[in-house]
Parts: sequence; structure tokens; C-alpha cells
Amino acid sequence: MKIRKKIALELFILIIITVPAFVGLLNSGYFSMHDDQHMSRLYLLDQAIRQGSFYPRWVGGLGFNYGYPLFNFYPPLIYYVSECFHLVGFNMIWSIKMMVISGFFLSALGAYFFSKQIIGRRASWLAVVLQTYFFYHAILSYVRGALAEFFAFAILPFVFGSVIRLAKNSNTKNILFLGLALAFLVIAHPLIAFPAVFFLVFFLVFLFFSLKEKRWFFLSRFCLSGVLGLALSSFFWLPSFVERKYTLVDSILTKNLYDYKIHFVALQQFWYSPWGYGGSVKGLGDGLTFQLGKIHIALLFFSFVSSLIYLYQKKKVDDKLRNYFFVLFLLGFGLFMATDLSAFVWDKIKYLWYLQFPWRFLTFVGIFLPLAGAYTLLFFKEIVRIRIGEKSARRLTVILAISICLFTIFRYSRYFKPQTVIFVDERSLVSFEEISWRVSKTSFEFVPSGVETIKTGLDTVFIPVEKKSLPKKPYELVSGKAVISTVKDDFANKTFMIKAQTSFRFRLNTFYFPGWKAYIDDKPLVVKADGRLRLITVDIPQGEHNLKFVFEDTPVRLAGNIISLISVALLFWFFFTSKDSRPR
Repeated sequence: MKIRKKIALELFILIIITVPAFVGLLNSGYFSMHDDQHMSRLYLLDQAIRQGSFYPRWVGGLGFNYGYPLFNFYPPLIYYVSECFHLVGFNMIWSIKMMVISGFFLSALGAYFFSKQIIGRRASWLAVVLQTYFFYHAILSYVRGALAEFFAFAILPFVFGSVIRLAKNSNTKNILFLGLALAFLVIAHPLIAFPAVFFLVFFLVFLFFSLKEKRWFFLSRFCLSGVLGLALSSFFWLPSFVERKYTLVDSILTKNLYDYKIHFVALQQFWYSPWGYGGSVKGLGDGLTFQLGKIHIALLFFSFVSSLIYLYQKKKVDDKLRNYFFVLFLLGFGLFMATDLSAFVWDKIKYLWYLQFPWRFLTFVGIFLPLAGAYTLLFFKEIVRIRIGEKSARRLTVILAISICLFTIFRYSRYFKPQTVIFVDERSLVSFEEISWRVSKTSFEFVPSGVETIKTGLDTVFIPVEKKSLPKKPYELVSGKAVISTVKDDFANKTFMIKAQTSFRFRLNTFYFPGWKAYIDDKPLVVKADGRLRLITVDIPQGEHNLKFVFEDTPVRLAGNIISLISVALLFWFFFTSKDSRPR
């Protein structure tokens, strides 16, 4: 009973800490952001689920109403979290908001879980506050609206904390927990999961040499967790990785305005850069801030000074100091990768180019800088304990922690609010014009390759489609004569009844992408990708026919699905049958 009360109290404190971070969302309006596409994506996911597709790789509406394989490539986790809220009764605006609120709480819980493994329960509360009110956290949620990365920021501490727990006790439960955390990270944001590998390797090496026994046992269990995480998420990352070449991703997301070379952070920007709701540009004229926070930097300085005093008193490097200097190393690596000092690394590792912005490494800085700052309390207590005694040192440390936490929340919570609250009818945010035109113009990297593109005056790529030419019907009769009636017009399943007076050419107003198949009277029909937009086209003979188009799984999608399903089954089997209280 005591344990339950303690857990309930800790959860309540975490909620209290995070409330100022999301109080700006507690209104009836929507909020402005750069990546203003979440409503349309949630709406399309909801529609696809209602059509009977639990995991819809293809959605309609987007791509100028020609559709494209959104969830074959875009990480789906935040939209499924939002959909859970929608299914229990929240409207779509509030479903997005509840997902963001959940992300703030999950981030605080993860920070507490991770830091408690290293610096203990009391000092970890400061780490929670510093991570919650880190500037880049506000940038992700309220400026960029990069909510997938925002959720990845919340999951990362669970990943790192699980690695430490696994090193302490390599039982089945910890293996499964790390595997699950890795899987959720991948389906939250694979472009954050990839650089996370660097930090995981550092963790692995550090913990391997820190362990006095069972090093290889830990290493084998770590690898097992990694395999489990990849297997669980293979339904997403495997097709995404293999089939990316069939889209416009490479010609859009790594060039021109998205070239990583123009988005490095200058060192002075870590100390100060103006707060704003604008974008990232080359040089120092960015419209959004990259500062770390003067409180965070001050605590980092004090933790370093106090670590030297602690070292002087101890006359040796103990576990506290060893862990602290390792955290400093991880922090330094994150800062290094965000600046042009690391340009030679970016030049060599081409997959990093898909991150577009080196300042995305601030996601990792936002985890290790708060932890390093919280070490101030740990070292302070140890230093003063010698002079004033254990009880007085504990009391003074608690007073200091509460003071810093309250001051940090008071000082930085004012940045955690949207630039503009938009009071609008929800239906206008998911209308035909909104999805097929406004949103489609801002994001079309998943349009199939081969579709005609043009260069704009800003040296960016655009698809030459006019608003007045957006398709309103699911098909066109290219040539010949026929009477066509639509039986079904779902995103990935379309059926038509045809009475053809002559042979004719039928064009589906849908981009061709591997997986689209056509059947006439239940027999396979040859599909062509026709015209400058590469739309699905078939030739139909004279007579009455049943014409069906289905977006089916390719071999790589099917393989990913099977691997994930088998992994989920094994996960449940291990969880319910293993004695995870004992190391194996």
C-alpha cells in the first residue's frame, strides 16, 4: 500500500510540474504551428480505420486528391495516440491537444525514470523540470509543431533508462522493456531513432567496461533487445527504408532549403538567440531560438565546479564522477553534432542528410543537459554533508532544489504557448480544399517518383497542378464509350460497375505506386502509369464488367507485417511465462 501511495504521489507531482507547459492549450481553439498538417493526417487515419483498414499505408485526399502512401513512410505513433482520444469521444482538435498534453507528461515521466537510475530520486526532480522547460521542447510543440519529434523526445529517456536498468539486472522484463522502448521510438520518429544509435553505442561501451562481471551477458541481452525493437517495428521501417526510392523524398528533403549545410547552429546561439515563431535560415538570422537557457547553462557550470570540489575531497574518481563525466561527454557530442564543427561527419554519413537540420541534435541535448545540471544537487549535498551533517545537508539540498525548480518554471513557462489561438470550425480544417490543396501544397515528398515536377522561384520543387484542376471524381473516361457507376471508393479499395458500348481506356484518379493492382471480373488486369502525373490506367473490353482496384502489400510490406506479428506474439509469450524477477 505504501508503494502505491508513493507512486501516486510521484505521478501527481509530475502532473503539477507539466501543467504550466500545456496550460496554453486549455481553450476551445486550435493553435498555429509550422507543420500544420496534423488535423488532416488524423482525419485521414480515422477515415481509413472506419473503412476497415487498421494500418492504412495509402490515404486519399493528399497529393492533390490523387492520394499517396502517407503511413508507409510517415511515422504513425502520434496519430494513433490522437485517434485513441478521438474514439473515446474527443473531437479532432482536442484529440491533437490531448496527444500533446500526453507528450509533456510522458516526457516528464521519462526524465524521472532515466535520471533516477543515475542521480537518485531527489535530484531527479530538478532534471525533470529542466527537461520539461528546455527551450527546444517549446520549439517542437508550439513553434515547429514537429509533434512526431516531440513524442520521440519523450520516449528517448525511457530508452536510455532501460539500457541502464538492463545493465543492473539483465532479466527478461528489462529486455522486453528496452525492446518496446526502441520500437516505440522508431514508429514515433525514425529520423531521431537513427542518431540515437550513436548514443546507444556510447552507452553500451561505457556500461560494458563499467560492469565488473557478466559483461558479455549484458551485451548479448542488449543485442536481443535491439533485435526485438527492430522486429516489433519492422511493419513500418522495413517498407519505408526499401520503398523510399519510389517517392520524391530524395529530390525534396535533402536539397535546396532542406540542405543540412545551411542549418548548423553557431556557438553563440547556444547562449542567446532571439525567441520567435519563424524558421531556420543560413547564418544568425533564424526566426526561432536555439539557446539552451541561461539557467541550464549556469547549473551546468555549477555542476562542473562542484564536481571538481567533490573530486578534491574524495581524492579519487568514484561512480558518481564517472557517470557525471560520461553525461558530459554525451552532452558535448550532441552539441558538437549541432554545429558546423561536425560538418565532416555529416558529409560522410549520407543518411544523416535526411535529418535536414543539424539542430535536431538539440533533442538529445535536451535530455543530457538537464541531467548534467541536476548533478549540482548531488555534488552540493556531498560537499556540505561533511561540514554540516547528513540531515542538515539533505534539508538544505531540498530547499535549493525547490527554489531552482520554481524559478525555472516561472522563468521559462511563458514560452510554452502558441503564437496564435485559432477559433475555427473543425470541419474547415479537414475540408476537401484544405486537404487536397493547402496541405497538399506544403507536403508532397511521398508522391511517387516519375510524377512531373517543376522548379519554383525559390529553387524548390513543385508539382504543376492547379487548384481548378483538382479531380472531383475517382475516375476519368479517357477514350471510348461506357456507363460507369461507383460501387466503392475507399482509399485502398475501389470498385466500379461498367457497361461498355466499346472498348475504352479507364483512368483512376490515383497516383500509381507499387502495390496497386487491378481486377476485371476477378481476373488480374494490366496496370499502366499514364501521363505526366503517372495515374493508374487500364484498358477495358466491350461488355458488362466488375472493375476493382486494390492497394495490396508488396513482398517487403508483407515481410514487415509478418515479422512484427510474430514478435508481438513472442513478446506476450515471454511476458506471461518468464520469471523476470531473477537474472537469467
